[in-house]
Amino acid sequence: GLMIGIELDRPCGELVSRALDVGLLINVTADKVVRLLPPLTFSADEARELVSRLAALIGDFLATR
Repeated sequence: GLMIGIELDRPCGELVSRALDVGLLINVTADKVVRLLPPLTFSADEARELVSRLAALIGDFLATR
């Protein structure tokens, strides 16, 4: 499948719980890397929805310092 990593500037374990609350399954590696494991084949609409929801979630997370 597909694997995507997003490195943040702080530990992001709490982000996993926030994502689960909004129906996204993510995990964290190396304390600061959000790992996504979407299916290898998914539609452009599904990709846009994932990016939109995840960007909002990460933005909110980073705003709470």
